[in-house]
Amino acid sequence: MSEKEKVVGIDLGTTNSCIAIVRGGRPEVLLNAEGERITPSAVAFTENGEILVGQLAKRQAILNPTRTVLSVKRRMGT
Repeated sequence: MSEKEKVVGIDLGTTNSCIAIVRGGRPEVLLNAEGERITPSAVAFTENGEILVGQLAKRQAILNPTRTVLSVKRRMGT
């Protein structure tokens, strides 16, 4: 693999997901906005049109269950 090639790995899990890259020939898991290596597999749509992902989406799921999707992987392709 040449230095110009970019390698990205995505682990799309039912509960959590993560992304890794290859840097200097070694895999490196990227941190999300909260500084964590894993992100909850959740997406939410607020009433004002904002799209939330990960922990932010999971936190507001109790107050906004009809506009929140948890375990996204189970619903893909349906």
